[in-house]
Amino acid sequence: MRPAWLVLFAAAVALVSACGGSSSSPQTTLSQYLAAWSNGDWSAMRAQVLDPPADFTAVNAQAFGALGISHASFAAGRITKTRSGDTASAPVTEHFTLPHVGAWTPTTTVRMIKHGSTWLVSWSSATINPSLRTGEKLALRTVWPNRAPILGTGGAALTSSHPVVVVGVVGSRIKQSRAVRADLLRAGATSTQVSQALAQAAAHPHEFEPVFTVSLARFGQLKSQPGSQNVYSVRGTEFERSSTPGAITPQLGAHLVGSLGPITAQELKSLGTPYDAASIVGQTGLEASQERTLAGTPSIRIDTESANGTPIKRLASFGGRPGARVRTSIDPRVQRAAEQALAQSTRRNVSMVAIRASTGQVLAVAANPLSTYDTALQGAYPPGSTFKVLTFSALHGHGLSPSSPASCPPTVTVDGRPFHNAQGVSPVSSIDAAFTESCNTAFIGLAVSHLSRADYPAVARLYGLDRTPELGLSAFSANVPQPAGQTELAADAIGQGRLTFSPLGMAQVAAAIDSGTVRAPRLVQGAPDDTLPPSQLPTGLVSDLRAMMAKVTTSGTAAGTGLPAGTHAKTGTAEYGVGPESKLKIDGWLMGYDGDIAFAIVTHNTGGPDGGPVDGPLIAKFLDELGPGA
Repeated sequence: MRPAWLVLFAAAVALVSACGGSSSSPQTTLSQYLAAWSNGDWSAMRAQVLDPPADFTAVNAQAFGALGISHASFAAGRITKTRSGDTASAPVTEHFTLPHVGAWTPTTTVRMIKHGSTWLVSWSSATINPSLRTGEKLALRTVWPNRAPILGTGGAALTSSHPVVVVGVVGSRIKQSRAVRADLLRAGATSTQVSQALAQAAAHPHEFEPVFTVSLARFGQLKSQPGSQNVYSVRGTEFERSSTPGAITPQLGAHLVGSLGPITAQELKSLGTPYDAASIVGQTGLEASQERTLAGTPSIRIDTESANGTPIKRLASFGGRPGARVRTSIDPRVQRAAEQALAQSTRRNVSMVAIRASTGQVLAVAANPLSTYDTALQGAYPPGSTFKVLTFSALHGHGLSPSSPASCPPTVTVDGRPFHNAQGVSPVSSIDAAFTESCNTAFIGLAVSHLSRADYPAVARLYGLDRTPELGLSAFSANVPQPAGQTELAADAIGQGRLTFSPLGMAQVAAAIDSGTVRAPRLVQGAPDDTLPPSQLPTGLVSDLRAMMAKVTTSGTAAGTGLPAGTHAKTGTAEYGVGPESKLKIDGWLMGYDGDIAFAIVTHNTGGPDGGPVDGPLIAKFLDELGPGA
């Protein structure tokens, strides 16, 4: 049974001077040969050939298979006989349809000879292509352009080349293949990598066959191992220095820029042509989401090559398209400052985002631990008292101001559920004082008295939090559903209930207060959110929030944490989990701005301390590193 792909071939033979006749005419022989060739019917072709070599079928099948031909037809020109009348030839235009290329129409010559009373094809490798010689083969090579870089603000590169060492084998130097296998497995190669490399080394004993790639640091460790654990200890292993693109900082590599790697079966199915099983593609971050933009499209080369794969002659070349740069708003200086700040945390799980308030540009994204799940852009956490910024915004819409009266009792009960204040909260008489002290019962009382359930989704819309961000990477801002009842309305007033925010969403709120303008966060240039129009916050609301957030850092819950003078902020402490209140976990938040830099940071499961003392020193480190006027 023929391979299924042969069914695709269709004969389209046009003989310029063909005339009817018996099987002894060159016209009929040529017609039958080309028809069989169009169908990939090697047996029928062979029957038309005088003394076909033993590898006739293999050579013809290799040419079609190597080029990936999906359709073939042939058009013959005028048949010319020699004076003796015993030989003839005809030019033939070959019409091939190739993957990633489309049409390729080389020309060849089919020669025929009269054998007794029968005309047969006088075949050689040159019948397939005039440049093909005995022992040679055709090859289609896919050559990808250099991958385009990912850039930050001002065109600063967010990727650079990192030196690596390619660990491989050379077959002719291997004395004990079992020892080489064991050595490579101990060094970290997979069984599949080793098996494939050793098989190639046996087939091409004088060529370097790569097994796996390691960083220079890892290579130094392998080189220093004692005895048989040393990657140098068994003859046959060889090493080549190379380089690979990577992000300029670990955080960018893990969360935003992403990484490259061999294509998976699922990725190959998704990306399709012109990718193949040997492609290297983006695995995470922007390298993955912007794969086609960064990679461009490959050029295709058709060569003749020797039996061992050495290129001999270029037959055709089809140009590709170079990759295009992906430009982002990330500022390397701000990014490094954020990473250095998070490195000071004594808690393992912490995430932050920094935004330039005047433009909405995301300047830094950092999260520990390093993971493909970016908690700074995608995490969903109860915002705690940072949500009081939005609660006040809703109250402001009902005519309240910082000077409006408020009280801070130790507890307040709503529909049978008691709510408590943190220990040490001072008595207050106004919203201003309640905000500065972050009094829970004051805001619950105000919300229950003045707000309706529809006010929370409305205030989320006011800050642009009612939609999924489209900034070039998967992201989440906030979920602010309508409360189910009065108890949930009360819980929402202090950032509990079903409310969730990411650091990105809370930094968006801080940026809006800083600039007075609500802007969708911008990260990748050309992303859909770039075209969203800004909107203005009410002027009175902005001035009231700025005044209260300034007091939080001078005399409130963020005072004494090292924040630079002029920083405006709001702390947050969110409880979550099940069981007695004393057993609940705590997330500590801090949001705010300094100059044109808006920020939001959350430490997950602080172990007890509130957001101010946990996050304040980290943001202080971040802002001090940037300096005034950042």
